[in-house]
Amino acid sequence: MLLKVLHGKKHWLYHRFSTVLFFPLALWIIYSLSLVPEITHQNMVLWISRTPNYILLSVLILVSARHFQLGIQVILEDYISTIKFRDFYIKLVNLVYYLLALFGLIVITKIYFGV
Repeated sequence: MLLKVLHGKKHWLYHRFSTVLFFPLALWIIYSLSLVPEITHQNMVLWISRTPNYILLSVLILVSARHFQLGIQVILEDYISTIKFRDFYIKLVNLVYYLLALFGLIVITKIYFGV
């Protein structure tokens, strides 16, 4: 089942929580990638192959995709007045959220395990 539509206080709390998680992860990826001598395919494969980078990048993908989903849901709820269309678009955004997160995790997992 797709993500349940959150309302009010719970939605606001989830969105703020994802922001709090996203901020240190964004700082980590900026710092971590600044240590890579040259951004080449081979260096990035080596970078993702390190376990801490793989784990933190996985969390970053999940948190950023969820933050995206929550933010777009707020926009849709605020600007689409027809409930039928609004619910359809929210479900579509939820589907995109799952697909983006799944695709990102599959790709870095394949790189991590050298598949």
